[in-house]
Amino acid sequence: MNYEEIRNYWEGRAAGDNTAQSTTQDIFLREIELDVLKNKVKRYAPSSVADVGCGDGRTTFGLASVFEAVRFFGFDYSLSMIGNAKTIVDNDAKNIVFSQSDICNGLIDNFDLIYTTRCLINLPSWDLQKKALINIHNALSDKGIYLMIENFVDGQNNFNNIRKDFGLSEIPIRDHNLYFERENLISFACDFFNIEEEINISSTYYLVSRVIYSKICDDSSVTPDYFDKHHQYAAGLPFCGEYGPVRLICFRKKVLA
Repeated sequence: MNYEEIRNYWEGRAAGDNTAQSTTQDIFLREIELDVLKNKVKRYAPSSVADVGCGDGRTTFGLASVFEAVRFFGFDYSLSMIGNAKTIVDNDAKNIVFSQSDICNGLIDNFDLIYTTRCLINLPSWDLQKKALINIHNALSDKGIYLMIENFVDGQNNFNNIRKDFGLSEIPIRDHNLYFERENLISFACDFFNIEEEINISSTYYLVSRVIYSKICDDSSVTPDYFDKHHQYAAGLPFCGEYGPVRLICFRKKVLA
């Protein structure tokens, strides 16, 4: 899919669904991401935070409701997603501003912390992804933090190999996604950022939900359900291994000469 096709895909998703599954069907993966972000916002104590690719704003709101002294800004290139975010959050949170913005065109402010959750994988080329990373760097205050929660081919391949060992079919990458190759990303990003932490936040979760639970369903000829207890309990397990696509990389901005 090209850039406009992907944008139209998300416009359509948002127009037809304002539930918690409007940005991903896997609501427990989203809870994992939110818990990780809460921990990091607490650690870095920023005064301003940008959620780039905020979608329906639920993650933004989940953070803003905990850190009431922090100013949160949610950006998405989908006008329908921003509309859903404003409807869902309503006026309950006074410390959030949502607006339509495309990271490929840059951001107009400096933020102490910026995060993305499965956002940059929706850019259809490595060149556009690099452009977005540069724009994130430029939008951070000096030595600001970028929390990158994105999908990587490396972990995707690892858990699919385990699925094959269990006689399960491979789960493909969706047409509107371009997963990162870790080595390429690190090689490029290290010109702009220092790495403070890196961890696969989906490995244990995927081993339980995408392998064990999927095998149980396959043996019983049952369709897997994202609301099943296996997903819920797996989301509470500690992070371990490299068997899932979603990883967190904590980048600190380098101040370039």
